[in-house]
Amino acid sequence: MDEAPINAIFVYGTLKRGECRAQFWPHPPRRVEPAVIRGRLYDLGPYPALGPGNDIVRGEVWLLAPEHVDETLRVLDEVEGADRLKNAYYRRIVVECRGDDGRSCRAWAYEFGDLERLQDKPVVASDGRGECSWHGGERKRQNEE
Repeated sequence: MDEAPINAIFVYGTLKRGECRAQFWPHPPRRVEPAVIRGRLYDLGPYPALGPGNDIVRGEVWLLAPEHVDETLRVLDEVEGADRLKNAYYRRIVVECRGDDGRSCRAWAYEFGDLERLQDKPVVASDGRGECSWHGGERKRQNEE
């Protein structure tokens, strides 16, 4: 049995709305919704990295028109360094997202390519709700003050 095509992309860092790489999306989404996935989020300073784990990682799920998925993935693969066959900076994986409304969907996400390099990096701590989230725009504004 074939699985339905994936028309969603989960982002947790610089591709989120208001972050430094948000302008690289080649097409506007049908909608953007807050969502969570399971994983572990690392703080690499100017950007985060997703690795495997059981933490709750907060981000956004971008729901795309089916005709825009292939080009969007091609562009974002290039932006994230996932377009290289060897030594990819990030790799595209499929994740299960859960929206704030309780609905689940499968989505593409970018996981850090060299997981061994994350071993000595700081893990993003969970907040009072038990969720981890990265806010580069807030960090930039705090550093400017």
